[in-house]
This record gives sequence, C-alpha cells and structure tokens, in this order.
Amino acid sequence: MADLRIFGKTPKGTEELASRSGALSMAQRRLLILVDGVRDAAQLAAIVPSAFDESLTVLEEGGYIVLVGQSARGADAAPTPSMSIPVSEMTTVHEARQRAAQEVKDLLGPSAQALAQAMEAADRGDELRPLVREAERLIASAHGEAEAQAFIIRIRRR
Repeated sequence: MADLRIFGKTPKGTEELASRSGALSMAQRRLLILVDGVRDAAQLAAIVPSAFDESLTVLEEGGYIVLVGQSARGADAAPTPSMSIPVSEMTTVHEARQRAAQEVKDLLGPSAQALAQAMEAADRGDELRPLVREAERLIASAHGEAEAQAFIIRIRRR
C-alpha cells in the first residue's frame, strides 16, 4: 500500500537548507529539499529511493519536517492517527482563505492586493491551494524560507 502521508518543512528544516550545517547526510538533505507539503511519501520515495525510510525517520524525529496531512490520492484511506495537526485543529477552507489573505496583506503589503483578493474569492481548497503556493513563494523571496514555512503553518492550524 502506498504511503500517502504528506510532510512539510519546519522552520528548523528550512534553516538547515539555508545554513548547510552538515548535520544531514546527502540522502537526508536531498529528501529535505524535496519535501514541499504537496508530494506524498510514496511520490518522494519514487524520486529518492536510496535510504528513503531511514532519511524520512531522521528528518521527522530531528524536527526538520512535520506531518501536515494525507494525500487525496488515498481518499479511501483513513487519516493517520499521528498527524501533527489534529483534525480538530485544522482550518476549514473558509478559515484558511481568510487567514491567508490577511497574512499576505500583512507580509507583502499593497503589491499583493490582487493575490489577497483572489484568495478571498476562492470557494474550494483546489482553488485556494495554488494561490497559497504563490504566496509562499513570494513570502520566501521577501522574508526568507523560514517565514514562508511559518506562514503555511499559521494558515493550516486554528
């Protein structure tokens, strides 16, 4: 059965990529680079099969990545009980779009007004998701990767 868990980088993981401290092996670093909060573990394993399970464990236990959900490809599968954000604490699409739009306005200012308006108009998760990815990219460019990852965590959690 495919591993449908989805991981995202933590601020510690983002900082490790920026600082290149040498704390991770090449396989672990390669996997950390690919963790994006979109690809599930099965997709990541297909890209970097070398020492995948060991690398994933090191990254998760070391606090470089965090479980953020489960792939929609596994709609039949039950959510994993060890999700880092309990279902009761996850935002609804309505909450996420409101929070994301406000964060974009606060972090990026008037230049991101059109993006914030598009977020506010999104009715479904599949409409909001690419807008959030664009906001994450812009925030990373303006404020750094750690702030971009913090943005993602703030809009996903109640």
